[in-house]
Amino acid sequence: MSKTTKKLMLRLAFLIVPFGILTLVLHDGQSGGQTGGGAYDLSGLVYGLALFACISVWMIWMLICYFISKTSLDRKMYLKLLLIGVIALVAAYFVTPRMF
Repeated sequence: MSKTTKKLMLRLAFLIVPFGILTLVLHDGQSGGQTGGGAYDLSGLVYGLALFACISVWMIWMLICYFISKTSLDRKMYLKLLLIGVIALVAAYFVTPRMF
Protein backbone atom coordinates (compact mmCIF):
# COMPACT_ATOMS: atom_id res chain seq x y z
CA MET A 1 0.00 0.00 0.00
CA SER A 2 1.17 3.46 -0.75
CA LYS A 3 1.52 6.14 1.87
CA THR A 4 -1.45 8.07 0.48
CA THR A 5 -3.69 5.01 0.59
CA LYS A 6 -2.76 4.37 4.22
CA LYS A 7 -3.53 7.99 5.12
CA LEU A 8 -6.87 7.76 3.32
CA MET A 9 -7.87 4.54 5.09
CA LEU A 10 -6.84 5.84 8.51
CA ARG A 11 -8.76 9.08 8.16
CA LEU A 12 -11.77 7.26 6.74
CA ALA A 13 -11.74 4.92 9.76
CA PHE A 14 -12.15 7.95 12.02
CA LEU A 15 -15.50 8.55 10.29
CA ILE A 16 -16.71 4.99 9.75
CA VAL A 17 -16.20 3.68 13.29
CA PRO A 18 -18.25 6.36 15.15
CA PHE A 19 -20.85 6.37 12.37
CA GLY A 20 -21.27 2.61 12.64
CA ILE A 21 -21.38 2.52 16.44
CA LEU A 22 -23.84 5.40 16.79
CA THR A 23 -26.04 4.05 14.01
CA LEU A 24 -26.21 0.66 15.70
CA VAL A 25 -27.03 2.30 19.04
CA LEU A 26 -29.76 4.37 17.41
CA HIS A 27 -31.40 1.33 15.87
CA ASP A 28 -31.18 -0.88 18.94
CA GLY A 29 -34.89 -0.94 19.61
CA GLN A 30 -34.75 -3.66 22.25
CA SER A 31 -32.70 -1.79 24.79
CA GLY A 32 -34.64 -0.80 27.86
CA GLY A 33 -32.39 2.06 28.89
CA GLN A 34 -33.52 5.60 28.42
CA THR A 35 -31.56 8.80 28.33
CA GLY A 36 -33.45 11.54 30.11
CA GLY A 37 -35.82 11.66 33.01
CA GLY A 38 -39.50 11.01 33.39
CA ALA A 39 -41.45 9.38 30.59
CA TYR A 40 -39.39 10.92 27.79
CA ASP A 41 -36.94 8.83 25.83
CA LEU A 42 -34.22 11.20 24.69
CA SER A 43 -31.80 8.54 23.49
CA GLY A 44 -32.62 9.16 19.80
CA LEU A 45 -31.96 12.86 20.24
CA VAL A 46 -28.76 12.43 22.25
CA TYR A 47 -27.21 9.77 20.02
CA GLY A 48 -28.40 11.55 16.88
CA LEU A 49 -26.77 14.79 17.97
CA ALA A 50 -23.61 12.87 18.86
CA LEU A 51 -23.63 11.39 15.35
CA PHE A 52 -24.01 14.81 13.73
CA ALA A 53 -21.30 16.24 16.02
CA CYS A 54 -18.84 13.46 15.11
CA ILE A 55 -19.41 13.97 11.40
CA SER A 56 -19.18 17.76 11.70
CA VAL A 57 -15.91 17.62 13.65
CA TRP A 58 -14.50 15.16 11.12
CA MET A 59 -15.51 17.41 8.22
CA ILE A 60 -13.89 20.44 9.87
CA TRP A 61 -10.73 18.37 10.35
CA MET A 62 -10.72 17.41 6.65
CA LEU A 63 -11.33 21.01 5.60
CA ILE A 64 -8.40 22.24 7.68
CA CYS A 65 -6.21 19.46 6.28
CA TYR A 66 -7.30 20.45 2.78
CA PHE A 67 -6.21 24.05 3.30
CA ILE A 68 -2.84 23.22 4.86
CA SER A 69 -1.87 20.42 2.48
CA LYS A 70 1.06 21.19 0.24
CA THR A 71 0.73 18.74 -2.64
CA SER A 72 -2.05 18.51 -5.17
CA LEU A 73 -2.41 14.78 -4.53
CA ASP A 74 -3.11 15.44 -0.84
CA ARG A 75 -5.57 18.19 -1.74
CA LYS A 76 -7.49 15.80 -3.97
CA MET A 77 -7.55 13.18 -1.23
CA TYR A 78 -8.86 15.64 1.37
CA LEU A 79 -11.46 16.96 -1.05
CA LYS A 80 -12.70 13.39 -1.63
CA LEU A 81 -12.80 12.81 2.12
CA LEU A 82 -14.72 16.05 2.59
CA LEU A 83 -17.27 14.93 0.01
CA ILE A 84 -17.55 11.56 1.77
CA GLY A 85 -18.29 13.53 4.94
CA VAL A 86 -21.10 15.39 3.18
CA ILE A 87 -22.54 12.05 2.05
CA ALA A 88 -22.25 10.74 5.62
CA LEU A 89 -24.07 13.84 6.89
CA VAL A 90 -26.94 13.22 4.48
CA ALA A 91 -26.98 9.54 5.45
CA ALA A 92 -27.09 10.53 9.13
CA TYR A 93 -30.22 12.55 8.44
CA PHE A 94 -31.94 9.40 7.19
CA VAL A 95 -30.48 7.20 9.94
CA THR A 96 -31.91 9.38 12.74
CA PRO A 97 -35.64 9.56 11.99
CA ARG A 98 -36.59 9.63 15.68
CA MET A 99 -34.56 12.77 16.18
CA PHE A 100 -36.56 15.02 13.86
